[in-house]
Amino acid sequence: MLKHYSLGVLLLAAGPAVAQTPAPVPAAPAVHLPPTSFKGGAYQLKAHPDWKRAKLLYDDQTLSVSDADHKPQYALVYPADSVRAFAIGRDTFSVVHDVDMPRSVQRRRNLFVRNLYRRGGFQVAEYVSVMPSPQPPMVYTLLAQDGQVRAVLPPNNVQFRLALAKALLDYTALSQQLELDPKIIPEQLPELLAAYGRWKATSGSK
Repeated sequence: MLKHYSLGVLLLAAGPAVAQTPAPVPAAPAVHLPPTSFKGGAYQLKAHPDWKRAKLLYDDQTLSVSDADHKPQYALVYPADSVRAFAIGRDTFSVVHDVDMPRSVQRRRNLFVRNLYRRGGFQVAEYVSVMPSPQPPMVYTLLAQDGQVRAVLPPNNVQFRLALAKALLDYTALSQQLELDPKIIPEQLPELLAAYGRWKATSGSK
C-alpha cells in the first residue's frame, strides 16, 4: 500500500496551495506480483454473492479455484467478468472494466486489480503488468468509481502528474498545479485525493 507523505494542502477560497517543499523520496516499494501457485483465500461470484473459501490462482483475465471438490489440476476457471471480488491473504481484489493501459495497443475489457484504499470519492487500486524478461514489471495505480476506471496513473512522475491532472480537471486550481509543479510525486496521491474530496464536498458540489 502506498505510504502517506505530508503534502501540506491548504484549502483557500480560490483552491488549494500545495506545499512547495519536496516530499522525501521513498525506497522502491515491494511489487505484489500475481502468485505462481494456488494460495488460500476466498472468492465471490456475481451470480453467487456469498463468499466461499478456496485456494486461488489468478492471471489478467481468469480466476482459478481449487476447493474441496476440485484439486488444483482440475480447478474451476472463471473469466474476470463473472467474478465480483476475491481475497488472498490480506489483499482484496476487484474487477474493473474498459481499461486503457498506457503503451497498450488495445483496451482491456476486464482486469483484476488489488484494492489499496478509498479517498476523494475514488477506489484506488493497483495493477501490475508483468513485462517480458529482463524488463521489470510496471506498476500502475488506477482510480475507479463503481467498477469503471477514471484514470490510469503511471509510475513516472511526469506522466503521473499529467494523468491525475486530467482526472481531476473539474478542480481547476489543483489540476493546474499538478501540471506545473514538478515537486509533486506519486507518493502524495492520498493527500491530493483528500484535497479533491474536500473541494468536491463544498465548492465542487452543484
